[in-house]
This record gives sequence, structure tokens and C-alpha cells, in this order.
Amino acid sequence: MEKQSKKATSVFSIKKATIKGNETLFTDKILNNDIDKEYIIIIAPQKYQHGDQWNSIKGAAKNMRNLWRNNAGENGKFMFVHQGIRRVKMNQEFGFNWTVLIYSFGYTEAQLNKTKEAFQKFAPDCNFIKIADYTEAVNYINTKNKSKTNDDNKLRVKQAIERVFIYCHGFVGKLAMGLTNISTGDTDLDWDENVVNKLNQNAFSNTAKIYSFSCKTGLGNKRIEDLNNINEEIVYSDNAEGGVSFSPLPVPPLSKSYRKTITLPLLGEKSLAQKFANKTGAMVYAYCSRSDYEDTLNTSDELDFFDYFEAGEKGKKPIRNNKSYEYLLDKKNRKDTDIIRHKELIAIRNRRLIIDGGALDLEGARYPVKGGTTPVGVPSDMKTYIKQK
Repeated sequence: MEKQSKKATSVFSIKKATIKGNETLFTDKILNNDIDKEYIIIIAPQKYQHGDQWNSIKGAAKNMRNLWRNNAGENGKFMFVHQGIRRVKMNQEFGFNWTVLIYSFGYTEAQLNKTKEAFQKFAPDCNFIKIADYTEAVNYINTKNKSKTNDDNKLRVKQAIERVFIYCHGFVGKLAMGLTNISTGDTDLDWDENVVNKLNQNAFSNTAKIYSFSCKTGLGNKRIEDLNNINEEIVYSDNAEGGVSFSPLPVPPLSKSYRKTITLPLLGEKSLAQKFANKTGAMVYAYCSRSDYEDTLNTSDELDFFDYFEAGEKGKKPIRNNKSYEYLLDKKNRKDTDIIRHKELIAIRNRRLIIDGGALDLEGARYPVKGGTTPVGVPSDMKTYIKQK
């Protein structure tokens, strides 16, 4: 029997459906509780090893192993998956029509099956779809069928897209779905302007919003890709009035030279986020900076605390460096709250499943994605992009 269509009239702020921290940025974003609309989560492959464990022999050995295997580390393997689960979990009481589009590349069948189980724990009717490339993703967005290329407006009249949440790697002008340890992307997987232009605006509701949690989707200046947007360049005075010119010559002209700080423009109007907005009519939220998934499972402070507590238990030297927790090395100094905190972190760690080398927490991410600190000088908060007239 076909599910009866109905609408709920209540609305809620995404702030109420998420946890404290970075996501307070979304206080003015309203999600309509409308079951005739679709909420899509796009999850990229994760085969990229972040080099953050070189401070110990054990950590360096793990990094080398993952680089050699061309895969992500144990705790990083499911970082996109974890954030997607968190999104659904924090909104589970509203019964939205969730669809998860997950790239099968880079995940084993066992990993995909457990991921589906995790999503359906919080959204039993969640539509879980494995996709092979961007074409299948675009097909589904336009037609609700990953194998169908022709537009069918009747399908999306019945159920337009209200939200899209994208979790992936990225560069200026590209959602780098195919990023690995040995490749910066894959033309069959990645989203660039040409892919965005394949999207059909008729698939989106008039109140649709797209959130990109990749690096630099909102940045349009490729000169800032891996550099700072605050640079120094040599300039030369050309006249007595102090006029200057930028010299491309390797040998300076016969005039006085000095250094001047140059701030590069972000060029948001040329960004992929703006192209999404122009093509779909949706309001788009994206980072100009790197997006930081570091806190997905644990904060740095939690890891420091745990490391010092465990070192004190075993009479060893801690691997991490945080002087504020040196007192934990002596068991006599520990407070009751420290013991409770350690037990809680142990329980959280023990609930994680190791599936084909990746640590999956069926409860999802404990903390949200946040804006990164690089490139230096680039804003770290999410920026808003609307269709240009």
C-alpha cells in the first residue's frame, strides 16, 4: 500500500537539532518539517591518510602502512559517514525523508552494510543508495533514479529536494570525491563546474538549502589553494610621489624597493558554492577555509587527557604533549571527575566496531565539522551564497 502523503506544520531551527559548538552558526536556518520533501546526504569515499600521527614510532608506522595501502587510517576511515549519521540522529524525531547517496569506491561491502545499519537505526525508512560515480548521483538528484538520465519533472513535483548535505574532501573549484594518498582526484567521481551544470533546478524546492562540508567550496581564488591569502611582494617606487609598480623582473630596477603586504581576494563569486547556487536556485552554505573533521570522534583535549591517564596507569611516558594533564601521571593526584571521565571515554572507545580496518561508531560523530585555520587569513565560518540575478 502506498504511504499516505501528509504535511506537518511545525518548523524548527537546526540549532535545536544539533549539539553545541560550531553548528550554532546555523541559528537562523529553518528546516521545514515537510514529509513531501527529501533530505539528501552525499558521502564521499575516504582513502586519504591525514598525516597527524608522526609524533611517535607507532603513529609513524601506522601512517606509512596506510600510505602504502592507499587508504585512510582507522579513526579517519568513516569520518564522512560519522558526520552523516550525526545529521540524521540529531533530527530523528522529525521523521524526514532521508536519502543517503554513498560512493561505493573505497568502502568494502561489510563497511557499507554496517553503515546502512547505522543510518537506519535513527531513520528506519532511510533510502540507502550506493553510487559508482557522479553521474549516478546527478541522475538521482534530478530524477530520483540513479540509472535514469532523462528529467522527469513529475517525480520531483511529488517530492522536491529540501536539503543536501555533502561530506567530502575538496579543493578550490572541486569536490574531490576521488582524493586518495596517490591521487588528487578522479574525473568519474569528482564534482566540478561541469558536473554542477548537470543539476536540474526543478528538482529543488523553493526553500532548498545545500550545505557543503568540504574544504574551500566557497573559495574562488585558486592562488590561495594551499597558501595564505596574506602575502608579501616586492614593490618599487617609480616617482617622487611614491607611486609603485610590481616588478616581474628577477633583477630589480634602479629604484628603491620595499615589501608590501598583499591580501588576495577570496573571489567567492567564482566559487563552486556560487555555481551550485546559480544552477539550483538553492541557498548554499560553504567554507572558504579547510573544513576540519578532526573532532569527529574525539577532541584533541580528550585524546590528551586519555593519553596522560593511560600513561599514569602503565607507568610510561605520555606520547602527546599537554602540561595541564601532567598531574594525571601520579595516581594520587587524580580527582573523582578524572576517573569518571576516563571510564566514559573507555566506554565510547569500546563501542566502536573495527570493520576491515576502519573504526565505525554506530552512534555517529560526537562533534560536528568545523572551519579550519588554513589557508591563513581565510575566514573559517560558513559563508552564504544565493543565486545571482
